[in-house]
Amino acid sequence: MAGTPGNFRVSQYIFDRFREYGLEAEFAEYEVLLAYPEEIRVEIVAPERVVLANPEPADPLDPLTDVSRTPVAQLPWNAYSPDADFEAPVVYANHGRPEDFRQLEALGVSLQGKIALLRYFQGYRGGKSYEAEKHGVAGILVYSDPMEDGYFQGDVWPDGPWGPPGHLQRGANVYDFLVPGDPLTPGWPSTPEAKRIPPEESRILPKIPMVPLSARDAAEVLRRLGGPAVPPGWQGALPFTYHLGDDRLRVRLVNRQRRVRTKIRNVIGRIRGSEFPEELVVLSNHHDAWVYGGVDPSSGTATMLELARVLGALAREGYRPRRTLLFGNWDAEEYTLTGSTEWGEQYADTLRRTAIACLNVDAAASGADFSVSASPLLRRLILEAAQAVEDPQTSQPVYDRWAKSESGANVRSYVSGARAEAGGPLIERLGSGSDYTVFFNHLGIPSLDMLFDGPYGVYHSVYDGHVWMSRFGDPGFRFHAAMARLWGVMALRLANADLLPLDPRAEAEALDSYVEELRPEAPPEFFARHLAPLQSEARGLGRAAARFDSRARGWLRDPKAHRPALARANRALLQLERDFTHPDGLPNRPWFKHLVYAPQPSYRAQVLPAIAEALERNDAAGAAEQARRLREAIRTARKRLEETR
Repeated sequence: MAGTPGNFRVSQYIFDRFREYGLEAEFAEYEVLLAYPEEIRVEIVAPERVVLANPEPADPLDPLTDVSRTPVAQLPWNAYSPDADFEAPVVYANHGRPEDFRQLEALGVSLQGKIALLRYFQGYRGGKSYEAEKHGVAGILVYSDPMEDGYFQGDVWPDGPWGPPGHLQRGANVYDFLVPGDPLTPGWPSTPEAKRIPPEESRILPKIPMVPLSARDAAEVLRRLGGPAVPPGWQGALPFTYHLGDDRLRVRLVNRQRRVRTKIRNVIGRIRGSEFPEELVVLSNHHDAWVYGGVDPSSGTATMLELARVLGALAREGYRPRRTLLFGNWDAEEYTLTGSTEWGEQYADTLRRTAIACLNVDAAASGADFSVSASPLLRRLILEAAQAVEDPQTSQPVYDRWAKSESGANVRSYVSGARAEAGGPLIERLGSGSDYTVFFNHLGIPSLDMLFDGPYGVYHSVYDGHVWMSRFGDPGFRFHAAMARLWGVMALRLANADLLPLDPRAEAEALDSYVEELRPEAPPEFFARHLAPLQSEARGLGRAAARFDSRARGWLRDPKAHRPALARANRALLQLERDFTHPDGLPNRPWFKHLVYAPQPSYRAQVLPAIAEALERNDAAGAAEQARRLREAIRTARKRLEETR
């Protein structure tokens, strides 16, 4: 866990391996606000007394699941939840989505001063808390219903990959969809001398406590709840009828945490480029976890180390990449995407000038199904790399199996909530919830997030360790190796290309489709006047991209003779994603600079966010202004491609 001695040992191990493999290595340290539990207690106090918030049971199959001597791993807690000690009635509120709270109010169920019992999934825990605050909820109990990640899905640990009834999901309760990073330095790096705001001024720290429960503990509450039966679609998989609650059942919630400024350490490794050392291909992963993090993030960390070893060996043998490969292994991702955000903010100007792409692998493998979320600019790179790397199970290209997949949903989709683009394999949209966020949403650097996915019911629990991975996630670690190949192929193609393999036509096609998605949300007259011109601009960008691509392919027939033209083309491609950012950012959350993508409070991807949110507020003038701003951005990108000769 970030800020602990164990975490520092992990960062030192990564640093030592980078050095051993021949990389230039350094620590990037920041002082940030983290939180740790001191006392967590939840108990039913009426009509009878039942102790809840119990530790996860140890299992002899994996001795490391016995954390009885490690209180911070034993307690059920969600970081940054404010201190509290009170009693209140309980209301069951399904997944805690805006529509769930609206339905309760329509049914006449009061939420004011109550404890809301919520299911995980269908949104991010911070988004659930953010919505609950608006409705006067006093506190939250959030649990993993077997419907989503337990026995309803299949065999549970230790007989299968799904979560046992006693497992629980830790995490951060924070509103980093408003601004990620250190809550006390919103928008600037938390160096030792940096200005810091008081915690009470932070927009992203929650105002009400949240404690996670296991399904076993939540069942003690749910089976005692009175009141009406739940509406259709709200019933979970526990073996009794769920009810909304009444005032007879009361729960005491005690949450005490230390919020402390403490040091975190990113580990940065470089293989310096031979021709364009100032240009960076960023490979991204984090090393902090809630307990062991066998999948999240250690599968990605292990894969990064293997890739560093191999690419370091190639460099020593004389096969040094033309552009610099930068390995960013971040700290405190699990809190507020903190390590990557602080580093990205500190080096923002340099990264805007020089970063080609961010290739993020938070988790490398929890199964066999390839899944990727990405900027459309990286579509060509992803498709070609997937055709070049072999699937360990089928001995066919990863692309072949991926193309047959009927769903792009993955273990991270309840976070990113991305939707697929039309045509070809499913490349999802980037929402948020991992370390690409500062690169993509803040700096305008083309980014992706990929993994091999599979049944993963032990997310952020004590059971997410090496034994689970070796038995269920990736027996033989073959998909870890496949991810290293995919990641390496993508990185080297970006690093060595005469012409950067970025796809402006895919960007134009995506923009056209995103505008069309807004048609049902906009009055017909508004669409015709303000949004249809955006589609015209997007199609103009597509035509300019096709002509640019034709010219560039001509130059590639003799790269040495056309080196100046290719250099100009690469500079244009490098700026293309940046063209869709605006220095003022989005209304009400200016840290998010990208005009085309932003996360919702659920972490789901929102496209054309400023326009969509203005339309939702019935702010026609604001939506028109945001459409004008985006139209100028598309025009800038089109002219950039047209003028590259």
